[in-house]
Amino acid sequence: MTSSKLRKNIALLKAFQEYKKRYLSLGKKPNLASFLPEVLYRTMRLEGEKITRKQVQLLFQ
Repeated sequence: MTSSKLRKNIALLKAFQEYKKRYLSLGKKPNLASFLPEVLYRTMRLEGEKITRKQVQLLFQ
């Protein structure tokens, strides 16, 4: 992504700054297992599937 596009997308920039502050500056890595339900939920919603967060959480229990 070019820097001009990154500057235009404020939400993406804020998300990366939070990620950088929370994980990269401290040297710890994010817990991937905690991100997977959210990634699955958002991916399925983008594909047009009818799914709730509760259903996704049940898949990972």
